[in-house]
Amino acid sequence: MAPTVDALSLLGTQKSRRRHEICNASGRGVGESSLVPPIAIRETIRRMREAPSLARVARYRALQRAADLYESACLADLTPEAYVALVSSVTGLDQAIVGDSLKKIAHSLRDMPEILNAGLPRGSVWEQEDTAADAGCGLFSRRGEVLSVIAAGNGPGVHGLWPQAVGLGYRTLVKPSLREPFTAQRLVSALSLAGLEAYVALVPTDHAGAEALIADSDLSLVYGGPEIAARYGQNPRVLVQGPGRSKLVVAKDVPHDEALELVAKSVLSLGGAACVSASAVLVEDDAPGFALKLRKTLLRLCEDYPPRAGTEQEAEAYERLLASDDVPWHSAPAQGGNGRSLTPHVALVEHASDARVQRELPFPCVTVAPFDASVGFAALSGSLVVTMLSRRRELIDKLLADTSIASVFVGAIPTTRMDPRIPHDGYLSDFLMRNRAIRIDRAWLRSTSTELQTSIHSTSPGVSA
Repeated sequence: MAPTVDALSLLGTQKSRRRHEICNASGRGVGESSLVPPIAIRETIRRMREAPSLARVARYRALQRAADLYESACLADLTPEAYVALVSSVTGLDQAIVGDSLKKIAHSLRDMPEILNAGLPRGSVWEQEDTAADAGCGLFSRRGEVLSVIAAGNGPGVHGLWPQAVGLGYRTLVKPSLREPFTAQRLVSALSLAGLEAYVALVPTDHAGAEALIADSDLSLVYGGPEIAARYGQNPRVLVQGPGRSKLVVAKDVPHDEALELVAKSVLSLGGAACVSASAVLVEDDAPGFALKLRKTLLRLCEDYPPRAGTEQEAEAYERLLASDDVPWHSAPAQGGNGRSLTPHVALVEHASDARVQRELPFPCVTVAPFDASVGFAALSGSLVVTMLSRRRELIDKLLADTSIASVFVGAIPTTRMDPRIPHDGYLSDFLMRNRAIRIDRAWLRSTSTELQTSIHSTSPGVSA
């Protein structure tokens, strides 16, 4: 029987009469999803707001139980192996990438206390019971109670972030991508079975449903490209994730042969489909020569880092888009007949200001441009990740001075290197939480009103008539 994705919340499983067919990379239907209407979304949010709360430690224990379920259990009628194969078929990503993501998400659920403590300001505490509140400190507090997540479908890794909101105590509703809803379904199922059914909901829906989620939630986490950033970027209640536009700089003090493999891995890792996959390389010395060597290196490493597969329609669209580049691009039939293999593509441009330096496509597609230290830093602004391959302090300092760059790596570190304990476009708690001052007089709390009045009178100076 073909897998189905229905709404899942504290109201149970809810099927909708409106359905959406889910297809694999070759365009063949492999399942279907409900399309939940806005009225059902609003009722789910209302019920979640009214549901009983769990203490922070209880949430952590439930997240650890969910980790085991997510990694090993049969959920939504899918074993881990069947889940990996299904997600691979609809995203076009290699099964090894999906399987690795399965383990990493489970690991992040188990390590939630350490991950969240990494984002806790040093002078703050989680709860008023902490003894630091006696002398006064910061109280790290939620900015709201309900978070909606409008997820992307380029890979399962995007679902490694939002469970942090559950750890922080947010009631979290997830609208999965209709292209790949199975990771969200598996994760919400695991969290619900672990005892967090009042904290998570799976809400497969369309654009109207997504707008209802954003409107009725206190805060929203929205994935998307430039159009989404333009639409929601100025809304203080919405955190936009994307576009990535991750880059590397190869300065003239680093030999090309030292840089090539690192650059290639940054382009190829995660199928070239992730926001941290490199989409541009700025080369200070002989950019054309580097581009030629990079093409050969990418082709050599493809066996170890298989690129993503796409539909025939995707491949044709990319071929038209890339037709103006200096070299032609052609896809190839994917193994197993699952669509087209979106083979690596390297474009060479004459200036870092060329618009193609900011181009980001969901497969291994990279633009190489010359880097002039006097003007080239402008092309790096706004990037999600920049790896600087240089030992020159003036270049490193100038890169670090641009705070519009979310992550700065110096040295032999691929742009795809991620750790949930360090910020990824900031800590999620930067958006979900705020610091407030707290100071508590415990003696006063323990005393009665009579004791307090007696204490005040006994310590007050006498007043003569």
